[in-house]
Amino acid sequence: MAIHIKLIRNNIKRSSAYGKYFAKTVSQGEVTLKDLVRQSLLARGYDEGAVVAVVADLEHALKVKLSDGYTVVLPGIGRFSLRVESQGVDEPRQFSLRRHITRIVCGFLPAGHRTSGRNIVYNFCDGVSAVWQRGFKP
Repeated sequence: MAIHIKLIRNNIKRSSAYGKYFAKTVSQGEVTLKDLVRQSLLARGYDEGAVVAVVADLEHALKVKLSDGYTVVLPGIGRFSLRVESQGVDEPRQFSLRRHITRIVCGFLPAGHRTSGRNIVYNFCDGVSAVWQRGFKP
């Protein structure tokens, strides 16, 4: 398992890292639910329609529980929670939900485990290495 990377130059003039090069991942495309079903679940003998229905039901249940203010934990996958972004005000009594909340976003913290020390290895990253993007030579 490997992700593809290329180098990108920091062009933000006010940055202390201006002009330096940093690694950036390069997507190899998108994978849909149908692709995942074909690759993994059908090989185990599950019916495609049943799997798609279960995922659709899970999506609905996630939305309901998140909308009710719960953090949803899916073992081996991660934690989902909603958070708000807002404009600041000088005094609490000036705050208006309608005017000052700019958007509601879904946060995701992938499942993982601590290694020795303070390092965390996320399940989706465990065992993945980096390779140069095809055709890219630094």
